[in-house]
Amino acid sequence: MERLDAILYGVSFYAYLVSFVLYILHIALKKDVLGKVATGLGAIGLLPHTAAIIARGIQQGHVPLANMYEYMGLMAWMVVLGLIIFVIRYRNTRIGVFMMPIAVMLLVTASLLPSDVNRQLMPALQSTWLAIHVSLAALGSGSFLIAFAAAALVLLTSGSDSDKLHSAKVKELKAFSWLEFGLFWIGAPLAVWLLLSIAGLLPPQVNIAMAGNQQGAFTSFAVGKGMDASLLGGLAIGLGIGLVVTSAVWPFIHYRLPLKMRGNGMHEFMTIVLALLLSAILAGFLVKNGTITLTPRSYLKIFEFFAPVLVLSWVLTPIVHVVIGSSAAGWLPKMGVARPILQEISFAAVAIGYPLYTVGALFAGAIWAEQAWGTWWSWDPKEVGALIIWLFYTVFLHARYQRRWSGDRAAVLLVLGMLFVFISFFGNYFFGGLHSFEVT
Repeated sequence: MERLDAILYGVSFYAYLVSFVLYILHIALKKDVLGKVATGLGAIGLLPHTAAIIARGIQQGHVPLANMYEYMGLMAWMVVLGLIIFVIRYRNTRIGVFMMPIAVMLLVTASLLPSDVNRQLMPALQSTWLAIHVSLAALGSGSFLIAFAAAALVLLTSGSDSDKLHSAKVKELKAFSWLEFGLFWIGAPLAVWLLLSIAGLLPPQVNIAMAGNQQGAFTSFAVGKGMDASLLGGLAIGLGIGLVVTSAVWPFIHYRLPLKMRGNGMHEFMTIVLALLLSAILAGFLVKNGTITLTPRSYLKIFEFFAPVLVLSWVLTPIVHVVIGSSAAGWLPKMGVARPILQEISFAAVAIGYPLYTVGALFAGAIWAEQAWGTWWSWDPKEVGALIIWLFYTVFLHARYQRRWSGDRAAVLLVLGMLFVFISFFGNYFFGGLHSFEVT
């Protein structure tokens, strides 16, 4: 018999999915009644969503915040609540078209994670501070997701008030430069791999059967299943490191390239970010079904994962570019949400999420860690990730309120901030640590 919480999650998911479709029709057909129905349906879906969280807690006998499935469900709840609040605040139902799909995607992703009911918690999780720590961190992360969605639309509608220093030339730029993409996102990672190979800095490749006898650093990364699997660990690690290097240097070199070599920076940035996010989801599926095998207990495993993400992005980037281009010429101008409102929503979401994340992820987390493990700080990968995220959004708020950053520059920071949140959230799969129970 199917669990009650799973049934309730399913009801809320379909309510959100239909709501999203109605939001799209609302914009396409310009029928205000569709927007109101979509918002009402989202609010109705929030009821079984809330009931699912409560039912799961009752069924388990403890607060349902002990794994990534439950954490992601609470993030989705926060996104829908934020949607309703902002629709009421700005009296604009069209806001839902870029916030509701996030809730849908979160619930879809959560459904792929282990969701078994866990009635017996390990001693480290048997603390009131767990509920405070994880719930506030999840709600804060949900707010950051709202800010990400609004900031992404700010960048996708870039051009009206951005690139002021290049206003005379920006019209000459292509929306996307395939030459630049080929040089930086294909050529540069391959060059990094080649240099590391020549220098002998890549670990030896071994299969799983030999891994137990291998001394020192090694890689058993493979593509395929069984005896037909191909060992490509050296290439994977080289490309993964190349992706990190390219991501770090590309923003500094982009505006120094000749006009004929580069495209619109904001359009290229969002195209590549969205392509990489979609590629990461697909790569995760491939790892889960065994098509890609990562090296167990390896600090280089994150680079092994980055490699298929990069390669998949080579295929998905043209598709995302076409979709963004058609959207920019189609529904984006008709969306009816002005860029200043999008910027206000992104700033307001961070203003809500920042104190929640500060109290939950840092202060409550430190108190919980002291009670569970006897130390406030242990340099656990998840702790370091939470600190980096907090520092990043602290810098953003400083840039926003002290340096008066706005428009595209602020939006880029919010998109990067959400990437840090994603890496920290799924980091347990790669770095392990005291929070590794969250992958269950």
